[in-house]
Amino acid sequence: MRIGLIEFLLILAIASLTVGPRVALFVDRWMRRANRANAMAARRRAEYAAQMAAERDAMLKRFRTASTVFGVGILLVLVYALGFRPIATPPQAYKAPDLRQETGAMQTAVSTDRKTRLELGEYQGVDCIRAKDGLLYAAAWNGAALKKRTSDLVRTDGGHAAAILSVEGELTGFAFDAAGDVWLTQLTTAGGTLCRAKHDSWGAAVEQVVTQLDGAPLGAVSAVEVSPAGKVYFAVAAAAGAENGLESALRTELLAHTATGCVYVYDPAARTVEKVLGGVAGAAGLALSPDGSTLYVSDLGSRCIWAVDAAARELTAGGRGCTAAFAGLPGYPGALAADTDGTLYISYRWARSSWLEKNADSTLLRGIALRAGQNTQERLFRCTADAPCAEAVSLATGTWEQTFTGLVQDSCAAVCPVESKVYFGAAGADSLLAANR
Repeated sequence: MRIGLIEFLLILAIASLTVGPRVALFVDRWMRRANRANAMAARRRAEYAAQMAAERDAMLKRFRTASTVFGVGILLVLVYALGFRPIATPPQAYKAPDLRQETGAMQTAVSTDRKTRLELGEYQGVDCIRAKDGLLYAAAWNGAALKKRTSDLVRTDGGHAAAILSVEGELTGFAFDAAGDVWLTQLTTAGGTLCRAKHDSWGAAVEQVVTQLDGAPLGAVSAVEVSPAGKVYFAVAAAAGAENGLESALRTELLAHTATGCVYVYDPAARTVEKVLGGVAGAAGLALSPDGSTLYVSDLGSRCIWAVDAAARELTAGGRGCTAAFAGLPGYPGALAADTDGTLYISYRWARSSWLEKNADSTLLRGIALRAGQNTQERLFRCTADAPCAEAVSLATGTWEQTFTGLVQDSCAAVCPVESKVYFGAAGADSLLAANR
């Protein structure tokens, strides 16, 4: 039987009237259930977001609190480390010395040409230079830290260099006596030592002569000089030890100004040690007059050269029997060299520091610089191209004859006049620099 259009429409109408309400009710219930599920999911998401926001705020608050506590702790540690941490050499207040007027001496630039240098080898610095029998001898060292440092006594004729003696630590100075022996000042982590080296067909033998005074080890030994009579003068830059080498000890004394540097004399015949001069704020160099009667001592912190009778004993810097032969120097004097013609050559370890001179009476700021470490101290004291690195003065008349400039190194550590040249040694240099006299 066929169903026509009218019958089909009637069947649909009857089905919609009987089944439609139930379908609509089912759809409505399903939609309501879906809406409730969506609403619950939205509430859960909102609650989760609120919970996450609360936890994030709490975490940020804890982080800010921890950061504040950490920052305050770091600040307190920094204040303690820079301002209150005990140090071996607490700074002493002093009056900065005046600066002398211009001398009008002839200006000479240290040559920077590689051809004029005397190559020594692969070294990191030179502490002392001497001339003997037409040859140059230099104390050169390697090793950034003193405990790993080794030093060689290098001999050069201008074309060939050879190490004739090697020691552990830093060889801060040496001098020849009339018998041909070499007197050395050696610095190690255990302290300073005055040594004597003898050379024969079997080689060189180093003998320790003075290792301590009154039961205490020697401090930072810095220089040695032998008189025509055979007596050996040696300088101790400061009483404190030198864990990082002579350069570090001298910088420490400049900042602390403890004035504990001394000069001693050793008599090889009597085997006795006597004190010549005390109260020096960094005894960095020694020189004897050509006749051996006057001893010149460079005072780093006071920027002057003391002159004392070589036969005097138990003197104090600036006291009776000790005169300032040359004062108000433009730099911090280090190594000295007296030529046979009566000319004294003064090398300047570093250029004059205006910051240090301005804060001479401030133990707080200088104490902070002492506690700040080696890098900060190295930035305070430098050799600059425009500042004098050495000067020459006549011992007879006191006339300043020559000023040397142009040495841009960590420090000018050594000076030695030879014929028409003046040779310089510096920390950070592996060769001897030269200038015309």
